[in-house]
Amino acid sequence: MRTIILISISLLLSAFSISAEVPEKALPFILDSHVYIQGTVMDTIPVSLIYDTGADRLYMDKDYVELSSFGKLPFRKGNAKMGGAGNDGAKTIPIIIDPIPLKMGDVIYNEKITPIINLREILGRHADGMIGNNAVFDKPLMVNYSDGYLLPLDRLTPSMLDGYSKLPVKFNDNRVDIECELKIDSLQSIKGPFRLDLGCGSTVILTNATLKGLDLSNKPQAKCYYSNMGVGGSGSDVNFRAESFKFLDELDNVVISASYNTEGALSDRSHVGIIGNEILCHYDLIIDAPHNALYARRNSNSDNSYQKSSTIQMGYLDRTDITDGWIVSSIYDGGIAQKAGFEIDDLILSINGRPVKEISWEEQRNGLVLKGKTTYKVRKKTGETVTYVLDIDKEII
Repeated sequence: MRTIILISISLLLSAFSISAEVPEKALPFILDSHVYIQGTVMDTIPVSLIYDTGADRLYMDKDYVELSSFGKLPFRKGNAKMGGAGNDGAKTIPIIIDPIPLKMGDVIYNEKITPIINLREILGRHADGMIGNNAVFDKPLMVNYSDGYLLPLDRLTPSMLDGYSKLPVKFNDNRVDIECELKIDSLQSIKGPFRLDLGCGSTVILTNATLKGLDLSNKPQAKCYYSNMGVGGSGSDVNFRAESFKFLDELDNVVISASYNTEGALSDRSHVGIIGNEILCHYDLIIDAPHNALYARRNSNSDNSYQKSSTIQMGYLDRTDITDGWIVSSIYDGGIAQKAGFEIDDLILSINGRPVKEISWEEQRNGLVLKGKTTYKVRKKTGETVTYVLDIDKEII
C-alpha cells in the first residue's frame, strides 16, 4: 500500500455530477478531492470507501469500526507493521483476520486480511474505509471523471477507445507509472515516471529525492505542515508554481508540492512523484491492468483548480462524527491562519457565527467561498475557546 492519502489544502470542487448516462454495472462515485464509492460489507452494512490506485486491499477506518455495527461483529484480530507517507516510519496497527465480503455494485470482493487505519484523521468523517486495486484490476477499468463513475469492462473493444490515446506506462507491483514531463521553468524540467494516484487529492507531489535536485531559490514558495500524511504520521512539503505539466496534453501554471519527508513513501522511490485528482479529473481514463496499458482522453472539465493555492492558508477535516467541529490538520508557515493564532489540532466550531455542524458535505464539496474578514470560533487543545478573524484575500503563492 502506498498509504499516501494527502489532504488538499483547498477542497477540489465537484465539477462533475452523476449523469443519467451512467452505464449499467458502473460504480458511481462522488469526487471530493478523492473518489468515494458506496458499497456494503458483510452483505448488509453500508460503507463509504475511497478508491486508491496506490493501495491493494481493503482497509477500514478505526473510528468507523468503533462507531458502526460493523465493529460490533466478533472478528478475530491481530497486529501488523505498516509504513506510510509520514516521517514516523512503520507502525504496528490492528488487523482483522476474518474474511470480509465487500459488494460495490456488481463488483464482489472478499478480503482475507483487513488493516484498521486512522483514515478519518486524514480525510474526515465521510471515509469509512479504502479499497485498492485487487478488487478491480482483474479487468480493464474505465475511470470516467466526466460523469462520475468507475466501470469494470469484460472486454475492451476498439469502439470503446474512440477518442483515447495510449500513454507510455509501466505497471510495477500493481501500480501504474506514466512517463510525464514537469517543466519547472526555462532552465529546469523533470522527465520520468510519475505514479498515477487516485488516492491523492492534490495535483503533483514530488518525492524528497526529486526535490533535492531542484533549485527553487528564485520561486515564491509556501511550506505546509501536516498532522497526518498516512499511516506514517506527520510531515511537511513545499508548494511552488511550475511552468507546465504534460500528462496527455500540457497544463500551464500548475501548483506543485514537493515533500520534505525523509522517511516513508514520499522520501525516495523509483518514481519521481505522484499525480493526484486535481490533475487527473481533467481526463477520462481506461486502466487496462491485464494488458499493462493505460488510455486517456481530455474531457470538458474547464475547472482550473490546479492553478490555485490556498486562500485560508490552512487545511481542516470534518470530524463532526466524534467532535463538535472541524479539526485543523495542516497549516502554512507564515500564512494568515498561523499569524492569527491557528495551530494544528485546533477545533473550528463556527464560521461567521454559523456552527460548522450545520454545514453539509455537499456544501463543503461545492466550496464555502470565504472572502474578506471571516470570523472563526475555535476551541484550543487546552479547552479554551477563542475567536480568530482572517482577512481572506490572496492565495499563499
